[in-house]
Amino acid sequence: MQQLSAPVSASAVRERNVLLLDLSKSMLAPLPDPQGSRGERQKIEVARTAVYRILHEGARSGTSFGLVTFTDAVRVAVPLGTIEADHLAYIENLISLLTPNGRSAIWDAIGVGADLLRTGDQSVQGNLVLVTDGWDNASVRFGVRDPPGAALRPGVTDLVTHLLPEHSEVNLRIIGIGEGSERDKGVDGGRMNAFLGQLTSRARALGIAGTFAFQEVRTGSELFAQMVQAFLDIGYGDDQALEDLHPEELAQRAATAAKALKAPEQHDTVTRLKSERPAAPTPGAPAPAANTEMEVGLLATTGGAPAYLRDRYGPLGEVVEAYIGGQYDLALRLLTSGARSLPPVSRMYWEARVQFARGAAADAARALLGAWAEAEKLSPASQGPILRRLALLQARIQNDKETETLVRFLDDSEQRLSGAKPAVRERLQDLFGRLMELRGTYQLTRMAGAGDVQDAALKHEAAVEDVFSRLQDARLEFAAADPAIEGALDFIEICLAEMR
Repeated sequence: MQQLSAPVSASAVRERNVLLLDLSKSMLAPLPDPQGSRGERQKIEVARTAVYRILHEGARSGTSFGLVTFTDAVRVAVPLGTIEADHLAYIENLISLLTPNGRSAIWDAIGVGADLLRTGDQSVQGNLVLVTDGWDNASVRFGVRDPPGAALRPGVTDLVTHLLPEHSEVNLRIIGIGEGSERDKGVDGGRMNAFLGQLTSRARALGIAGTFAFQEVRTGSELFAQMVQAFLDIGYGDDQALEDLHPEELAQRAATAAKALKAPEQHDTVTRLKSERPAAPTPGAPAPAANTEMEVGLLATTGGAPAYLRDRYGPLGEVVEAYIGGQYDLALRLLTSGARSLPPVSRMYWEARVQFARGAAADAARALLGAWAEAEKLSPASQGPILRRLALLQARIQNDKETETLVRFLDDSEQRLSGAKPAVRERLQDLFGRLMELRGTYQLTRMAGAGDVQDAALKHEAAVEDVFSRLQDARLEFAAADPAIEGALDFIEICLAEMR
């Protein structure tokens, strides 16, 4: 990779985001929404909902964000900059007034987006996300050689060279709504990929960094999910409860979690998790002893600190106070000095968490490996919550979003339902456990020999139907219950559909 003459760090590039949103008349057309509760929704309505969510995440994280809209003309609706929470209501009202009309000046919009990301040395640094349902039919300033090598109209600037001058670092993601080569009937994926191929060739020739991708979507759920996913670096979904999620968000999270269940060989953390189906108590057996190792969960990944940390948790409380204050070296020293008084799994977990926070991923991984080994020595009755906490940290270290989504659902649901009636908790734990067990029957359908594929598929389908039947029984029994329960049941049902 060529060294940038005007340095912009990789993290800074990830934090410079511009969304290019098509407002041509065809965006008024409906999209099917099979997983939502409102039937078909207009393309622009789904896109607006995604923009609202992106804005809120940007305001929370301090990420730089800009919005460009285009019809026949291109307008900068939200200049590139930090989104202030106090300005959200005004910006959202502005976006709600955007009305589709006219045609699509796609190339001009990309050119304006590149100008927003242009730095002092005239290089382009940051991320562009284009959302469109057609092909360019109105640009006057910029053009693309279509097919490659074709001449441009006189007076038109080559978009490829304008977007990728020397020393740039650009990511362009195109989300195309529908498929088709006719105007306004969808996005011609072949021609769009040819354009991205030109960008890739130029980036390689100049030795500059850049990724260029095209993603086709056909439903409202897919459009919402892909738009928000494009801005994952601004913290998507870390702190929203299931019952607060928009249906598209819930559907996308469940689909993401199901990917980890369907391919455990690609998500090794998942294989460490226990199914946690509640076992029938043995008559006369003593109650399980209290588990001091639950100190690994005293500070939620995104939540605040408990009150009176030092009084309640002693040496570990001091470690967590230092961690919260960003004093990572002090936290490590306190872990070392208090090693004898800390349960091994707690000490190693917090060492891993502190090391990861200070950017030492390799040291974090080594400490976490020790925590896994110590957790395996605990009684089965106490392992579940601890393994989930370790799995969540490991998924973050490995940047495994699919496993992180699955574990977060399991962990958050367990915590939020801790106050529910024992019968409700046991029913949901049973459903969680059976859902986790489906990964085994699903894998059999992938590993079976030619003569056994049908038999394995039938067994897996029967297992899915069994869980689905139990889920419906739970819905009837817990009708009008706590919204958290409804959210958990919805999540499980979508996962089941993905596991078929």
